[in-house]
Amino acid sequence: MTDIRTRGFKTKAELDEHLGDIEETAETEEVLLPPVDYAVEQQGTVELARLQEDLTLLRRHLALVREQAKTAISARAQWADASAHEQLGNYAWLKLAGVIAITFLVVRRLRLLPRSGMATIPIALSRFNRM
Repeated sequence: MTDIRTRGFKTKAELDEHLGDIEETAETEEVLLPPVDYAVEQQGTVELARLQEDLTLLRRHLALVREQAKTAISARAQWADASAHEQLGNYAWLKLAGVIAITFLVVRRLRLLPRSGMATIPIALSRFNRM
């Protein structure tokens, strides 16, 4: 059976020579690598810590803005509800829905009028407003 680890080499000596060449190349490559600059590495660590701190501050600020937005929307909704109660009394939203429904029915009836009637209605209404 063929030893697949030595495939391509006729003898063990050729394989050992090839492996020796690879080791020499690896040693020369290690020599060519620049030494680790610990000052640059420390600066990178400091920069990373600063960026993480900035990210934490931004997240806190975003949470504060969200809370303020919730408060503002809640206050605005309470103001709208109080204003509607002040103007329309009890069941303000029910009354407002009734006005909308009546308006819808009036507009629907106006559309059923002949086209010539549609032209005369705005004129009649403008005369009525002048009185």
